[in-house]
Amino acid sequence: MPTYGKEEIRNLTKVIESGNFADKPGGFMDQFRSDFARDLRAKHAIAGATAMVLMQAIPGAIGAGAGDEIICDPIVQFHGLVCLHANIVPVWADVTRDSFLMDPKSVEERITERTRAIWVTHLWGFPAEVEELRRIADSHGIYLLEDCAHAIFAEYKGKYLGNWGHIGTFSFNMAKQLPTGEGAMAITNDDRLAAELNKRIIFGESPVVLSSNYRMTEFQAAVGVEQLKKVPGYLDTYREGKEILDSAIADCPWLDRRGETAESVVAPYWWVCIFRGEREGVDYGVFQAALRQAGAMFGIGFTQRPAYLYEIFRNPNAYGNKGCPYDCRHYGGEVDWAEGLCPVAEDVMPRLVITSNMVSVEAAREKAASLREAIRLAESGDVEPITYSEAEKLVLELVEADGPLDPSEVMEAFKNKGRGELDEHAMFTLMEGLRHRFPYKLSYAGPRKYAYHDLS
Repeated sequence: MPTYGKEEIRNLTKVIESGNFADKPGGFMDQFRSDFARDLRAKHAIAGATAMVLMQAIPGAIGAGAGDEIICDPIVQFHGLVCLHANIVPVWADVTRDSFLMDPKSVEERITERTRAIWVTHLWGFPAEVEELRRIADSHGIYLLEDCAHAIFAEYKGKYLGNWGHIGTFSFNMAKQLPTGEGAMAITNDDRLAAELNKRIIFGESPVVLSSNYRMTEFQAAVGVEQLKKVPGYLDTYREGKEILDSAIADCPWLDRRGETAESVVAPYWWVCIFRGEREGVDYGVFQAALRQAGAMFGIGFTQRPAYLYEIFRNPNAYGNKGCPYDCRHYGGEVDWAEGLCPVAEDVMPRLVITSNMVSVEAAREKAASLREAIRLAESGDVEPITYSEAEKLVLELVEADGPLDPSEVMEAFKNKGRGELDEHAMFTLMEGLRHRFPYKLSYAGPRKYAYHDLS
């Protein structure tokens, strides 16, 4: 949906002609930071190479480290990974049942003397209850961090997200509402935190704190200053598409519309509803098959399980499999992440019916029509649950044995096993489809590569 044209080309040409592609006084980086802070109504904007690396700089900026805890969202895994990088223990708060955003009541229950921050995700463009989360943070003397990767220009009670917490982060990769290839921005209204964060994203020759090089380039900023102007228009289109998709399930008693926090303005990213087929005797597998038969581009289940049930968090290997941060000598807590830790998240996640909301109005209408057809097929019972084809079984077997693998590597293995030849598009489509399967599925694992998961 995002568009690029003469403005971006003009700016990129200026960067090339300047002969300096890095941050420089009066360059596009300065303009992008200034424009972003102005438009988001924040005091400071700090640019970085990606949102993940900017987030990795935040624990140090707030003084968190070994022996500490940060309360994280269980539906996404990003903040938990940041915690592991910093030898911090992620603590998982449950979500609300209708919006699947962080539940302030669960957060309050998770706070200990080791808690240094709450890290909330405005998941897929919907504002969480940040006023209450900020109240909780302030009452305990801890930080509220906002992940706004999906939520640029989203509002809660008239204030842009990212300004309710102490630091808010935004992502600019190609799947986001403001795409520059890669890139990110953090905003804060705290002078000290802005200085601490800046210290950690580039260190020069002699760092004064533990830092790295997390810089954006002039190329990304040159595109970003123009895309920033276009985002409000994109969001108008996405909001219209959201209403079209919401209307497609308005009369379906077994698909629930996602709940919205009161007094919020949504920045649509992914459109999601919740499968409740047991109400009407609609089988989960039958609905999946109906979506496929109708040609509906919807996935079911997202990652299927909360972050804490994945191996990387249950047995972290970030420090040479030595048990840190859970067995760190500085940590005095206990880690017990059995199933049932976040019962709402565990119930909701397999039920999420998802598609991109960042499409044209016409594309949204086509998606809505295919969804209505899938509903009709599922209710008629005139479909059979999906099983794994022989080709899918072989892909899963190969990726489990040798993965992570990319489609071209799996194609070569097919050929070597005498299983025929698939072109790259066909293999990519097959492997993408396995991302939304259960209990054996694939997930992204680096550039073009897919990893295997057994969730049985």
